[in-house]
Amino acid sequence: MSDVLNPFGESKIENYDHLFKEFGLKPIDSLLSRLPNPHRLFRRKIIIAHRDLDKLLDAFEKNKKFAVMSGIKPSSAFHLGSKMVAEEIIYFQKEFKTQTHYSIADLESLVDNKISLEEAEKNAIDNVADLLALGLDAKKTFIYRQSQQQDVKNMAFEASNHVTNNMLKAIYGKQHTGIYFAALTQVGDILLPQLPKFTGKKIVVVPVGFDQDPHMRLTRDISKKINLIPPGSIYHKFMRNLSGGAKMSKRDPSSMLTMNDQPHVAKKKIMRSFTGGRETAEEQKNQGGRPEICMVFELANFHFVEDDKLLKEIFSTCKSGARTCGECKAQVADIVAKALESHQLKKQKLVGKAKEIVCRQNL
Repeated sequence: MSDVLNPFGESKIENYDHLFKEFGLKPIDSLLSRLPNPHRLFRRKIIIAHRDLDKLLDAFEKNKKFAVMSGIKPSSAFHLGSKMVAEEIIYFQKEFKTQTHYSIADLESLVDNKISLEEAEKNAIDNVADLLALGLDAKKTFIYRQSQQQDVKNMAFEASNHVTNNMLKAIYGKQHTGIYFAALTQVGDILLPQLPKFTGKKIVVVPVGFDQDPHMRLTRDISKKINLIPPGSIYHKFMRNLSGGAKMSKRDPSSMLTMNDQPHVAKKKIMRSFTGGRETAEEQKNQGGRPEICMVFELANFHFVEDDKLLKEIFSTCKSGARTCGECKAQVADIVAKALESHQLKKQKLVGKAKEIVCRQNL
């Protein structure tokens, strides 16, 4: 299957190399030495590309202003893709003390998923509780709903002055008007931190998957036309679904893990997931496993095994044939179940705070 990149649908990438040239991105390796306490996503080369992250680091080192922003479409439970982006902005908030912005894209879920604003509000409370449980400092973050943020909508209308229908069709393909306006609203989200009320023009970096790059390119183009600084971005590899196929997506709940999954349910999903094991125990012992294609190892690598030494042990014992897939699944499933249990206990205590944040009239 060839690569598929769709910011409003399913995406899959088999080879990331060509995207660097196609999108004008740079490898992130040369910047790792400038990162304080690099997050595991940087250490393990899961975040692999950037556009203008060096400008944020320059601003940080020269004590100039900068910001990081992201968001979530409140269409369902927080899944592992959402968790990965959340961890990225939390890392910047903690290590760089940066201005942080987080959009609840309820207008996008309205036009893309046909979810009412009322239902989106309920989902958003649940999502924000996850975000807080993961460690985001709400006091240092501007969290808002698109539907309640007039500045974002104003910016979207201003952005519309600088595009044509043919431009949007070239970027996103033939879509209904609501999808195009959702894209323009995202432009408003990304440029919001540069408004005077948020200390004005600055470099803003957005963590995204490669499928979201059309939004970044559109925003960079429009920012130049309205005298703002083009936003930067960092790019992570996709977390595949548990069957080893396309990226983990809310559109296929049975193939993903969410932060709401009961620990015993998560264990069952992991025990059924795709591995890189051989057809027989003898072949596994003699030839070794293939952790590089195994979803169980991917869960450990991307999300649930923080200890690099333990991760290397899992990899090497699989490659050598010293561990069976059953043993590995059981070990990782237990780690995941404990992590979910701990997260959900924290989350329960933060639902009230999340409701207060989401339901306030912040504009």
